Amino acid sequence: MSAKAGEKAQKTGDFYCASCDEKVHAQQGDKIPECPNGHKTFETRRNEPGNKS
Repeated sequence: MSAKAGEKAQKTGDFYCASCDEKVHAQQGDKIPECPNGHKTFETRRNEPGNKS
């Protein structure tokens, strides 16, 4: 799964930057923010509600 900053999050969770692995959190339906280092592409999403991975 790949996501980009500015897109609406399909599900709530923590998004991890593809470039530096920094974490940002977004709620379902909210726009995904840039990572703290200014990158805009995210490779993985973890910590979805109800998911204990």
